This record gives sequence, C-alpha cells and structure tokens, in this order.
Amino acid sequence: MRLIHYPYDPTAHDVAGIGAHTDFECFTLLRATAPGLEVMNGQGQWIDAPPIENAFIVNIGDMLELLSGGEFIATSHRVRKVKKERYSFPLFFSLDYNTRVQPLPGRENPALPTQSLLAGEHLFAQTAQIFTYLKQRLADGTLILPDSSLALSSFGQESRHLNA
Repeated sequence: MRLIHYPYDPTAHDVAGIGAHTDFECFTLLRATAPGLEVMNGQGQWIDAPPIENAFIVNIGDMLELLSGGEFIATSHRVRKVKKERYSFPLFFSLDYNTRVQPLPGRENPALPTQSLLAGEHLFAQTAQIFTYLKQRLADGTLILPDSSLALSSFGQESRHLNA
C-alpha cells in the first residue's frame, strides 16, 4: 500500500499530478479523498473517474491483462485537475517475484506485447523506468534493466491508442 498526498495549491491549474501509466501488478484497490483521477476509455479519451462515497476503484494491472490474454485491459490512468488537497490510497496486488506470468491456457494472444514475463522483473523494470531517481541510475549505468524489460505503457488502452 502506498499513501499519495496532493497538497492544496490555490494557484493550481490543469496540470498533471501523476502522468499516464498502468499499474504493473495484477490489480489495485484504490480509495481517494477528492477528484483528480482520469482513466482512458476504449475510444482513447481521458474521462474523469471521481471518487464515490464508501466505494473503491479497481484498476486492472499489466499482469492480469497478460494472464487473461487481453480480455481484461490494464487501466491506463493519470491524475490531473487537482484543485484541493487530495489523498490517494492504492493497495497493489501482485504475484511472487519468481512467478512466470503468461496467458492462461486457451488465452494466448499474439497482439499482446509479450507472451511471458517474470513478475518481479516486470515490477522492477517498470518501477525503474518511472521514478526519476531510478531513471538517473539507468542513465548513468549504475542500474541495469533485465533483458526481458518492456517499455512503459506497453499494456492498457494507452498502448492500443498510441500504437494505432
């Protein structure tokens, strides 16, 4: 679980809080205290996903997209338009580090970016490519990605619409 805080900023305008991405794990349960979350729909449009009282948002992650052969599509999402103090509480559900993630039998899908990945290597590679301090270590060679690493946004609606 992670706690993300977006402080109150009376001068805020429509700028990104967290850039577009998918969650790298299987799925995420999310509670948020204020609006700001946007998700990409099947037409490639960003739409608001406001919090609903006493409810959780469930984001599909990269690993569940792969396991389902693309039947469940990873939720491309971002945070924008944060005009008041906002807290976000994502709880990520993943697989053990050494778990081989691949489509379940009968769900193979050549349109997916890969047919197999190692759960921990995927989580490590995606994390290393998204956080600034780790990207700097990649750039200076003190951190090396596994050979099987995929680019950010390889899954989800964003990958389908950017590569269309």
